[in-house]
Amino acid sequence: MKYFFQDDSRWILLWEKFGLDCGMEKSLVSNLEVLPQPDGVYFRGRIQGQVAMTCSRCLEPGTVDIDYNIDVYESFEADPEDPPGYSPLKFEDGQWWFSPEQLAWEHFVLALPDKPLCSGDCKGICPACGENINTGLCACPEESFDPRLAVFRNLKINR
Repeated sequence: MKYFFQDDSRWILLWEKFGLDCGMEKSLVSNLEVLPQPDGVYFRGRIQGQVAMTCSRCLEPGTVDIDYNIDVYESFEADPEDPPGYSPLKFEDGQWWFSPEQLAWEHFVLALPDKPLCSGDCKGICPACGENINTGLCACPEESFDPRLAVFRNLKINR
């Protein structure tokens, strides 16, 4: 079985439900192939698109590219009435079922960076005055920076 998802409004509802600060830049497209096995189910697919998130360094809007492969095997539990832990497979009314949306959501969250950045060379904000250093230098004197890091000021790294 193959599934295809491209519903921006559904993703936005999920972001609101779980309090995730995201915006849609380029529609998220999810493809999922379900391959039943004798003792479980193998899921493979991909999630692609772009989302807008706040940069963790400068707090400005940024774009995060999502390109994540889904490649997971879930086995049927020995006791379907009381499965231990989390599994996208559920046993109800004598049958196993799964939620493609739940599986896509789980892997979308795994695809998100721990600390989203507006760009790879983002300089962040000044720790003293809060000025965005990407737009120019702040007016803080150089001595106002943390003296514990002074040893690194003259550090040169040869590449």
